[in-house]
Amino acid sequence: MSRRAAEAESAALAELTSAQAAYERRLRQLEQQIARLRNPGTGERLDSLGELVLFQHVLVVTSGPGTRSIELAGLDARFDTGQTNHSIYLTDVAGRVHRKYPHHQPAIPDQQRFDEEAVRDFTVAVQNAVANENSLHTRIPRQLTQAEQELEEARADTRAQEVARKEVTLVRQRNRQDPHRKVADSELEDALQNWKALTGRIPPK
Repeated sequence: MSRRAAEAESAALAELTSAQAAYERRLRQLEQQIARLRNPGTGERLDSLGELVLFQHVLVVTSGPGTRSIELAGLDARFDTGQTNHSIYLTDVAGRVHRKYPHHQPAIPDQQRFDEEAVRDFTVAVQNAVANENSLHTRIPRQLTQAEQELEEARADTRAQEVARKEVTLVRQRNRQDPHRKVADSELEDALQNWKALTGRIPPK
């Protein structure tokens, strides 16, 4: 095979490899997008106050028995003032009420654990995160349907690979018809026959 023929075949194979990689990359992107829509996890950390840590999708509560997460979708958060402690009342989507306030022990007995403004601000942060999560949940079904449809279409769309494979086939066909290759093959065949005539043995491969 001539150098030019070899370069043409190498370029065609590289184009096929690139088309295959782009195809796989697109499938992975859509599969990851669908996985995130189905299970977004906790999301980005937004704020914290005492035992409460607010994430993009959940409110994490750390207490004596352990840690638990309350989903933000459908959650109702309400501030309640008190003489010693200011509380946040949380009502989850199932209707269960969780009265929560930071449980850090004060340095002085009867001292407020957190001032009113801090607890109010955190309550507002929870309420805003809940509003964002509720809005997100109304869009998820449509986004999930669209992503699943795109994945199905992407799996079926192998046009770029088919074009690249055809080009590889055409290049190899042209190379087989290359007069330089035919001369080289003829010369090789003559050499093999001469070897056999002189030695009486089949040449080693």
